[in-house]
Amino acid sequence: MLQAALDLGGTRIKFGLISNGQCVVTSSLAIPSSERFATVLPLIEAEIYRMMRESGFTRLDGVGMAFPTIVDSDRMRLLYQYVKYTDANDLDLTTWAKARWNATLVMENDARAALVGEWQFGAGQGVDNLVMVTLGTGVGSAALVNGRLLKGSHYLAGNLGGHQTIRFDGKRCNCGNIGCLESEASSWALPEMIKRHALYAESPFAQGEKPDFEAVFRLATAGDPLAVSVRDHCLEAWAAGILNLVYAYDPDRIVIGGGVMHSAELILPFIQQKIAQAAWLPVNAVQVVAAEQPDWAGVLGMGYLGTTKKGITVFKI
Repeated sequence: MLQAALDLGGTRIKFGLISNGQCVVTSSLAIPSSERFATVLPLIEAEIYRMMRESGFTRLDGVGMAFPTIVDSDRMRLLYQYVKYTDANDLDLTTWAKARWNATLVMENDARAALVGEWQFGAGQGVDNLVMVTLGTGVGSAALVNGRLLKGSHYLAGNLGGHQTIRFDGKRCNCGNIGCLESEASSWALPEMIKRHALYAESPFAQGEKPDFEAVFRLATAGDPLAVSVRDHCLEAWAAGILNLVYAYDPDRIVIGGGVMHSAELILPFIQQKIAQAAWLPVNAVQVVAAEQPDWAGVLGMGYLGTTKKGITVFKI
């Protein structure tokens, strides 16, 4: 049984061919700036055909696609517009997969796909109460409760950890809410946070340093006051958001991935300590660990969900 598993990001699509539960080949494809997913589908088709041809496969049984939006994984449709491709939720992708390969389509939210990938093949192995958090451009999340993927009545459950309010008088988020975790500590919010800081004019950022988390953590280690302030603010924000997820889902393990994890040696102990201080739990009841499949968890997760045909058992609240 051959599955094509796709993880659709903002600038790249990651592909994997999964045969009998094993990822036999991977690929990554840069995608052009576009507002129409229909124009990208031919590129996806060509890449899947190329991978099949070069791997010696002639038949495709299933296609799994992970999207960074809310996904109805029962009816295989997107419920909200995907930011980059505003037409994607109007397309009948089930019919598309059937027409191209006579293949079954499985769709899921990208954070849930990454959680499943880490659960089966990475840092979440052996744990059936698990939360996945991705700290990067935004903040993604997903939850597994008693071995069941949490989805909820409207497919939101566990997914919007980045849009929980952690500061009711905070900044307006790009979602329209006030004081979201993302608006307080994410890559998209970081440049404005730095620019508005009282110490900006005296900082290396005013001299052309790139306003990203790599620079923030590096300069904070060197003692730059602005970088220390921003770093500490983001650490507190991430810890507050993750502590809320602990309260909500009571996991045994938190798996953290995303672009900021080059500083895992600072981030993980900080969050672990905050949980130990504030959670109503025995010491070390919740492990905080780094993702082991940071690049391919979504692909591996979609491969697993596709192989199990209808996906893993879900808990509808």
